[in-house]
Amino acid sequence: MLDRHYSIGVDVGGTKIAGVLFGGETVGKGRVLADYALGTPHDNFEHFLIMLASVIDPLLEKAKKEKAKVRGVGLGVAGMVNRQNGKVLKAPNLPYLDKVDLVGRLEKKIGLPVKIDNDASCFLRAEARIGAGKNFQSLYGVTIGTGIGGAWWVNKNIYEGLHGVTGEPGHVIVDYKEAADLEDIYKKLMQNNPAQLAGEAYSGDLLAEKSYEEFGRYMGIAFANIVNLIDPEAIVIGGGVVESSDLFFSSLKKSLNTFVLPPANKKIRVLKSKLGRDAGAIGAALLIS
Repeated sequence: MLDRHYSIGVDVGGTKIAGVLFGGETVGKGRVLADYALGTPHDNFEHFLIMLASVIDPLLEKAKKEKAKVRGVGLGVAGMVNRQNGKVLKAPNLPYLDKVDLVGRLEKKIGLPVKIDNDASCFLRAEARIGAGKNFQSLYGVTIGTGIGGAWWVNKNIYEGLHGVTGEPGHVIVDYKEAADLEDIYKKLMQNNPAQLAGEAYSGDLLAEKSYEEFGRYMGIAFANIVNLIDPEAIVIGGGVVESSDLFFSSLKKSLNTFVLPPANKKIRVLKSKLGRDAGAIGAALLIS
């Protein structure tokens, strides 16, 4: 008898498509029953759809072995999405997804309900409900990976704004003279390869260390702008770069405290993701009620 109901969450990033089989939020990350990932293709949508289904299929097989029913699939996509019609409005790193009915095409391929959201919103949903931010009512989330994304959790939901494009800290201008936003500076300082630069920093390369410290300083400026605008209880950060957070966390906090207005500067907390690399996929799975 199929009395257990699972969901599948997939985090679609610029380099990797990562999926989890999720058994529910009552006992946290322990309900990730299986995971699977493949590289993200960059040639065309049809190849992408094949790879996406190839991530989902082994998770469906695992659920079948567990004699459980999968209620649906949630997708977190790096870009602007329309949750109502299932379309990706703009995916900067995967332009073949622009204006495509991704939800409809995937539902037809796998025969299950599909829901979609921005990847940073998925990350924050997971951290707010079962992760580092579960004790906060107002929480801002920032993901740092191929690019920089963000979202705001307030009143037990993601705040979407008028056009559904809120929460973009990567596009906060942090250098007025150069008209540079945080993501511009991030990519320039990291030379589009933060993992390699982190390795160099840990090996004692002073220039690499300086690049991370400088990035932390600019992040602190962006975070101060966020706090001064919406006054959240905490900010939670995630994404692959957080694994190297000791390289920039000190300069981030110093810069944040310099520019944030009192009394927030004495109370704002910056937290690291509790759910790690699974956070985005778990948040996508939580789209399936």
